[in-house]
Amino acid sequence: MNTVLLVALLSFIGGGAAGFAVRGDGSRKALQAQAQSLDAVLDGQTEILTAAQQPVVLDAALKATLAETPPTCIREMGGDPMSPQCLLTLCWAHGTSSAQRPDCDAAEALTTQALSQP
Repeated sequence: MNTVLLVALLSFIGGGAAGFAVRGDGSRKALQAQAQSLDAVLDGQTEILTAAQQPVVLDAALKATLAETPPTCIREMGGDPMSPQCLLTLCWAHGTSSAQRPDCDAAEALTTQALSQP
């Protein structure tokens, strides 16, 4: 019985302290600041959603660049113009033998060697 009375008294004191802490102007200012931050987050999410719904438009210059240069050779797309993979894809795209077929054995060997090294 004493334990129940002690727990009730401590709960009453704890509730009073919590009420005292959030009284007055401080809690109103905190709630206003929280509402403003939530509005800012919502505005940012709306902008992201609007931008994500826009269609991707490739202009003629970008299309021509991508048609001429494989992605493995473009740094902005994660490629390396000096890599064996770039050499191989360029050979497949543009290299021809006398039979009008790509002759990329040397490039394939370099790429295989580069990929097999740890």
